[in-house]
Amino acid sequence: MHIQPRLLRAHVDNRSHNRPMLNEKQQAREQSILAAAQTLMATYCRGVLTIGKLALALRMSPSTIRRHFTDIDEILAEILLRHLTEIARAIGKIPLGDPNCRAASRAAYIEVTRTGWGGLTEAHLLLIRERHSLPEDLAKPVEDMRHLIGEMLAGEEGAIALTLLDTPELQAAQIEAMLATTGPRANEPKAPPAKPAQPQTHSPASSGHKPHYRDWKAAKLHKKLLAREARAGPAAVA
Repeated sequence: MHIQPRLLRAHVDNRSHNRPMLNEKQQAREQSILAAAQTLMATYCRGVLTIGKLALALRMSPSTIRRHFTDIDEILAEILLRHLTEIARAIGKIPLGDPNCRAASRAAYIEVTRTGWGGLTEAHLLLIRERHSLPEDLAKPVEDMRHLIGEMLAGEEGAIALTLLDTPELQAAQIEAMLATTGPRANEPKAPPAKPAQPQTHSPASSGHKPHYRDWKAAKLHKKLLAREARAGPAAVA
């Protein structure tokens, strides 16, 4: 029976409830591996890259790369998850009280995913073009996080919004106009049902600062990000 090495490593890491922490030098090396792999896969494609070719490009041994990542698929998945985390953080900065919170969130999405001259960033190009090549165990967390981001951006029209936002030929104003035609106010948060007025009570538990989130989907995504960062350590947060 053949078992992928990354699954064996994941099993050991899960059993110990912790991925080994990286020191500053190891974090820098891991980042250089991810940056080089991102550029090479964006320039060529996932299919042409191997651990051996990546090691040659980086002037390091394949065993050094495998100390961080067992295969190219794991490297690609890490690049995509870090990119999605960056998108989620940008969206999370939009306050719930903003009357155009979803439109502002979509603008933040464009800001993170496009270059200064309007093309897609390397990481986002890989997300669109290469994520479908990932094996199921690595594809699922990527697709789950992307789906939640879509719901934060446009609710039930999240898939449509992502398709439009990931089309570099479309500008923000064009995307907003197209979303406006998908349904009556489909791109804005639904108003909660009216509730009877009740006396206001103040308790210490309700007086603390709480982060602003679009809805429970956004809170769920935030929980995923915190859990991922706790497992990965400081390297994933940098």
